[in-house]
Amino acid sequence: MDQNNQVKATWIWDIENLDENHEDAVSFASNQGVNLIYLHVDLKEFSKKDFQSFIKKASKKDIDVYALGGDPNWALTKNQKSLDDFMSIVKNYNRQSSEEERFQGVHVDIEPYLLPDWKTDKEKVITQWMNNINHLTNQIKADTELNVSGDVPFWINQVKIPGKNRYVGDWMISTLDSLTIMAYRDRTDGENGIKGIVSPLVEQAANRSKSVVIAVNVIKTEEGSHTTFYDNSIGYMKHELNLLDNHFSGHPGYGGVAVHDYHYWKSNKNG
Repeated sequence: MDQNNQVKATWIWDIENLDENHEDAVSFASNQGVNLIYLHVDLKEFSKKDFQSFIKKASKKDIDVYALGGDPNWALTKNQKSLDDFMSIVKNYNRQSSEEERFQGVHVDIEPYLLPDWKTDKEKVITQWMNNINHLTNQIKADTELNVSGDVPFWINQVKIPGKNRYVGDWMISTLDSLTIMAYRDRTDGENGIKGIVSPLVEQAANRSKSVVIAVNVIKTEEGSHTTFYDNSIGYMKHELNLLDNHFSGHPGYGGVAVHDYHYWKSNKNG
C-alpha cells in the first residue's frame, strides 16, 4: 500500500469477460492509483489459470487482490454451504498457487436487505447474517493469514442488533478486518453528502482501532442520479474524492476510498 497505508480499491465482477487483456486492466487500475482489487470468484466458472495470470500481473504493480464473493442469500443460515464452497475454492486456489499469484484477502458483498425476508422478518435475518459473518471469519482465520473484509451500506450504523443496545455497524467493524462503506452519493459536502453519511462509521472505526474504506458508485442506476457519478466527468469524481480525502486525511478511522466498479469506471467517456 502507499505511504499512508490508504486503500484505493475497485471491484471487478467478471474476469472471464474482461474486454481487454489482464495487463490492460491492471495498467488502468495502477494509473488510477488503485492498490486493492476485489476480484469476483464465480463458484460455477472458476478458472485457476485466469486468476493466477491476473493476480501475478497485479502484484507486479503492488496491487493486492481479494477474492470477492457476493450473494444476499449468504446472510441466511440455510445457505452456509454455499459460503463454505466459496471459502474452499479460495483456500485451495491459494495452496496451489505461488506467492505472487495468491489472494491477500477475502471480501464479501452480502446485502440481506435485498431479500424479501428483510421486510417480513428483519430481526431473524440480521441474527443469521451476523452468525454467517462470524462463521466466515472463524473459518478463514482458522488456517490462513487472509484479511476478511466486506461491503455494508452507510446506514448500517442505525440498524440495531436484535435484543441488544448495540448497532450492526459497530459489530461489523469489530468483527471484520476492514469494512467498505457503500456511501453512494455524488458529492462530498452538503446535506446528505458522502462526508456526512459516513462520519459516524469513521468515528466508530477509530474507536475500535480499525478503519473503513469509503466507496462511491459510477454505475448507471435506477436509484437516482444523486447516488452515482455515472453522469459526471471523471474529473468531477476525482475532485469530490480529493475533497473527501483531504477532510479525513490523518483520521485513524479513515482507510481510503473505493470505486464501484472497474468496468463502468473504465468505460466512462466523460473524461
